[in-house]
Amino acid sequence: MNKIKLILTFVVIVGIIVAALYWIANNASKSKSDKLNLINKGYGYSKGIIVRKKSYKGHSLDVKYKIGGKEYNYSGGWDSNPHNLEEGDSISFRYAIDAPELIVTELDNGY
Repeated sequence: MNKIKLILTFVVIVGIIVAALYWIANNASKSKSDKLNLINKGYGYSKGIIVRKKSYKGHSLDVKYKIGGKEYNYSGGWDSNPHNLEEGDSISFRYAIDAPELIVTELDNGY
């Protein structure tokens, strides 16, 4: 009887973990899709400076840019880097005119 309870508890815990991971992945995908939809409604092009680029255990990027006299910082990921951009390099991006804090860099697939 205790063995069955132990197995059932293990199955429930694994199920909860799998469901949580699925929910997190699904929300991340939806969030990226919503961001791209907002940018695609009305966008402008600009350039910023890469202040940090990391490719160890994932791809992350920090970009500093200015739009309309206001300075912004973007932290996100990147998909490919065909021009071998590094820290200190200029990077092109598209931004949502209604929300300039939302950008898609030239290193993203959605650019």
